[in-house]
Amino acid sequence: MNSQPPPPGQGGQYYGYQGAPPPGQQPYQQQGYYNYGQQPPPGQYSGQAPPPGQYPGQGPPPPGQYPNQQYPPAGAPPPQGQPPYQGQPPYGAPPAAPYGQAPYGQQPPPPGGAPAPYGQQQPGYPPQQYGGMQQPPNQQWQQPPAGQPYGGYQVQPTPASPGYDPAQKQWAQHVDTTLDAETLRKAMKGFGCNERAIIDVYTMSKYQNPWAMQQLVRDYNSRFMRDLAKDIESETRGDFETALLALTRGPLENEVFMLEKALNRAGTDEEALNDILLCRSNADIRAIVAEYRKRHGRELLTEIKSDVDDTLFRLYSMVLSANRAEDAAPVIPAEIDQKITELQRATEGQIGANAVAVAQILTSSNSSQIHAMSDAYQRKYHRNLQDVIEKEFRGDMEDALLFMLTSGMDRGKADAQGIRSAVTKTIRKDRILINRVFRLYLDRGRLDAAKAAYKRLYGATMTKDLREYLSGDYENLLVAMTGK
Repeated sequence: MNSQPPPPGQGGQYYGYQGAPPPGQQPYQQQGYYNYGQQPPPGQYSGQAPPPGQYPGQGPPPPGQYPNQQYPPAGAPPPQGQPPYQGQPPYGAPPAAPYGQAPYGQQPPPPGGAPAPYGQQQPGYPPQQYGGMQQPPNQQWQQPPAGQPYGGYQVQPTPASPGYDPAQKQWAQHVDTTLDAETLRKAMKGFGCNERAIIDVYTMSKYQNPWAMQQLVRDYNSRFMRDLAKDIESETRGDFETALLALTRGPLENEVFMLEKALNRAGTDEEALNDILLCRSNADIRAIVAEYRKRHGRELLTEIKSDVDDTLFRLYSMVLSANRAEDAAPVIPAEIDQKITELQRATEGQIGANAVAVAQILTSSNSSQIHAMSDAYQRKYHRNLQDVIEKEFRGDMEDALLFMLTSGMDRGKADAQGIRSAVTKTIRKDRILINRVFRLYLDRGRLDAAKAAYKRLYGATMTKDLREYLSGDYENLLVAMTGK
């Protein structure tokens, strides 16, 4: 504990500070346990309170000043002839806490002074620490919107995916599109189409940034006074055209386009809804809802309500409320135990499973929490949570719950299974396959994890299966997007 000398002219121990006593007086010392029972020297106190009205280490106050009081009244001036205290509490105030300790009922200040505003590094703290709380790795603190409180502090919000937040444009590096725009125009000009040239331009590494691709589209349109998407539509066909148009639109616009297709047809495509909406960050969900409203003038949730049953609608309403735990939210064992108890009661613990209760738990949890719940359920009830869901539910609700569970357990494995399922189905949904590949294409780390899981699960590379099940320019484009 740091200490400070008492004010000039004040000897003895004052509020925890030890200094030289006034001439002719003994310093005040509290008797330690090691010599308990011994008589203290004359003039010293053996751990007992000093006589009434007497300050430790000092004589009684001058006659007529504060009789029978241990401390003078708050706000009273110091005794006559004594200078005001420097750097101490006002005369008559309760004793100050020792240096480095906070007053009762207050949190101790961090080293260097008062806490810095949220999002600024506090002087004196290590770079990865703020207010005694560990910062999530590889992330920068920034001022969050109203987020999810955990233990009294705000959790760092998960950033939007590439292409979902216009604020990302300011960090997107400007690229020179002149030669690439000319190559695209030449490939589609006149008779025939050079598909290989289009693939080479579209899969350049610089255009993996959706904002760079948006710049290419804008520059092409303004330079040649044409519409790149319409040129693609007129010069290409089939799934190759669908994949090129998805890249041209960008991830957010393409998923909104897919939602419209999934909802405006004979029979809702719940697989597409799950693929786009489940296990997404709150930032992505808000962007999707806003973009759908902007493009169609209708609320996405209202559109979903007219196409699905009541239980599935309640699940999607939870998802679109964007109240999922942020990725940086911690795994708290007590909360995990409470949630698996609720899961057991909502499934095996009653006759007739409560799908809404299970959906509430899974839609509000991040991947780490879902993983922890699955492990804890196995330890506590000696059953696999995936087996429980498969036993208790059927149809679209089972698919949605399993989608969230498997994605939370191992996203790389879930992505690999999604590609394998989409590419090998007898009746293949190529729009979903394209969107799954597109999402991996925008996140190299996620793509590498999916490819490793694919090889581990199926004994073949993702590229090999894409070449085996696809063909032509469509095959060449998706292989170029996933790499070898």
